[in-house]
Amino acid sequence: MRISILVILIVSLVFSFGVIGCTKKAANSQEAIQQAQELKTPEEQAKYLISQANAFINSKEFDQGIKTAQYVISNLDRNSQEAQSIIEKAKEELKKAAQGALDEARNKIANF
Repeated sequence: MRISILVILIVSLVFSFGVIGCTKKAANSQEAIQQAQELKTPEEQAKYLISQANAFINSKEFDQGIKTAQYVISNLDRNSQEAQSIIEKAKEELKKAAQGALDEARNKIANF
């Protein structure tokens, strides 16, 4: 009895991870939005787009992550804390990148 419950649980987990893991990152935010529009409910669309926005952020495609998260807020869930958090994280990463580029330029000028 316990073994069959364990087997069912493991099969369910493997199936869940397989479905979630099969979601590949879209090429850009527009493609992600088009794919999301094929989903049935706004909740499913928002969840999918949040995962895509996170994938963009993790790939350092901050502009695509921001566009995707903004779409969620504008069109699906005005109160999405996840989308807002993604936007804030992306903006912070962009600030860090800009500061790094500025520091590098200063160093090159100073060493010239």
